[in-house]
Amino acid sequence: MNKELFLILGNISSLLILVPVLFSIAKYKLLNKIQVRLCYLLILVLIVEIISNVLWHKKINNLPVFHFYAIIEFILIINIYRTVLSKMFSKKFFFFLGLGFIAFGIINTIFFQSLFTFNSNVTTTMGLIVIFLSLSYYYSLLKEVKYSALEINPMFWISSGFLIYFSSNLILFFINNTLFKGVSEASRIVWGLHAIVNMVLIIFYTIAIWVNPEKKQLH
Repeated sequence: MNKELFLILGNISSLLILVPVLFSIAKYKLLNKIQVRLCYLLILVLIVEIISNVLWHKKINNLPVFHFYAIIEFILIINIYRTVLSKMFSKKFFFFLGLGFIAFGIINTIFFQSLFTFNSNVTTTMGLIVIFLSLSYYYSLLKEVKYSALEINPMFWISSGFLIYFSSNLILFFINNTLFKGVSEASRIVWGLHAIVNMVLIIFYTIAIWVNPEKKQLH
């Protein structure tokens, strides 16, 4: 992948987050609980995109941003799932899951992967957990007695986006520090593909915000 195409994909991926954010602002009063919680995640993603891109253009290492981002992102994601999976997992489960992940993230940064290194251990672990939560959500749908329209269900679109994104990027997150060091053709191809998958996730975010579920519908 040439440098020009890599930069174009990166810029589109970064700017695309504005679409669901603007949708969220436009229809905030009409959003249900799950969509509002998704808004918090969208705002975080927008802030991180701005900061990381500014640092990158100034040729400053932006990897420390992602050490903090991963932890906050994970907390916001389990905050989305703790209501829709309340019949499968207790509040204590999500509390200790979040607490354990925070501790793991801090320990990983101090002893294994410094602030100036890609935190692949944390992002890989987060990917595995989110995939598990997404599959748990699909299982909960199968156990429902009543029929629900999935096309207007924001949680369905969120979980589908998570499943596609994290399953596609598990290998990338895991091998990034060992196989792709520096800026090379191989690293541009992999991160270019990552940008494409990220765009797919943002499209699913946008649909999740755009749909109009029933007011009482949580999942």
